[in-house]
Amino acid sequence: MNAISNNLYVASLLANFFDAGWAIQVLVGDASQAQYQASRLARPEVEKYLGIMANSARDLPEDVRRQMPRVDWESWMALAEHLPPRDAKARALVWTVIEAWLPPAGQELRRYRRQLPQLWRFEM
Repeated sequence: MNAISNNLYVASLLANFFDAGWAIQVLVGDASQAQYQASRLARPEVEKYLGIMANSARDLPEDVRRQMPRVDWESWMALAEHLPPRDAKARALVWTVIEAWLPPAGQELRRYRRQLPQLWRFEM
């Protein structure tokens, strides 16, 4: 992959990860865990977006992930094997991701976007 296509690839993956996280926050809003679990519309969409986040984390080049150590990329990558959640343990993990992983990951990515703007640029 040449430098231009690599830059576009990385910017796309970071944008996918961030935008999917934002979409999850909009879908879940201030719903409780019980409300979320009962939702026939939001739950499958959230699971789809979590898959996008897990796959984007996995596909980011290792050297890019190393530049953003305050995001737990390993956990995000491992999430893919629990999607869609097929049992109570996986469903509980999904809620933990929504409640505990998502807000700090978004906060750190906003910080990294300011510190490492070159990774986020869609430039040729």
